[in-house]
Amino acid sequence: MSEPPPAVCFDMDGVLVQSEDHWVRAQHEEILPTAAPNDDIPLSAITGRNYREVYPDLDAEYDLEISREAFERLFEEHGERIYGEEATVLDGAHELLDDLRDAGVALALTTSAPWAWIDVADERFDLLSKFDVAISAGDIDGPGKPEPDIYERGAAELGVTPEDCWAVEDSTAGARAAVAAGMTTVGFRGDGDETDLSMVHEIADDTASLRQVLLGGV
Repeated sequence: MSEPPPAVCFDMDGVLVQSEDHWVRAQHEEILPTAAPNDDIPLSAITGRNYREVYPDLDAEYDLEISREAFERLFEEHGERIYGEEATVLDGAHELLDDLRDAGVALALTTSAPWAWIDVADERFDLLSKFDVAISAGDIDGPGKPEPDIYERGAAELGVTPEDCWAVEDSTAGARAAVAAGMTTVGFRGDGDETDLSMVHEIADDTASLRQVLLGGV
């Protein structure tokens, strides 16, 4: 790539904040067995989505034994611990974001996480100061990922068209959302998992390769 894109939207979890392993364990060992002890719900049914939106879909397909309120409370309790104590920031994230800004790239944080979790992560990792705008799924009137609404909003707030904006995503739902919005989408495999990212335009395996994709020789 000869020059950086005009704007980039970053997902938070699994990209800038390394929380996914903790979420996988919490969902696999506690949240989903509590919600549906007689069913084996795949993590892919939840990953990358707004936890406040998934209950009706799960309830239609599986035998849930807790209320929607209890389901959401489980996520909120685990989220407080994960972002406050367990998650780490991606190595080199601050330097990458600073270099993108120095190159004139407008930056948006576009995440399914609620503001309570974003604020905890920001307090620990100082992320929000790196971005021109930050958008939570809770800020969107429409549906969350995998629908494109949050990415359309991100581009609009950065003052660019989705076609002039790139997105960095690690989940299938998030990648589908960015592609549906019309963005050039980079699939990030920082944790090395086998998530379906077949729809993306570029793949980055770590911070160095992400830097190469976004900044090229800059």
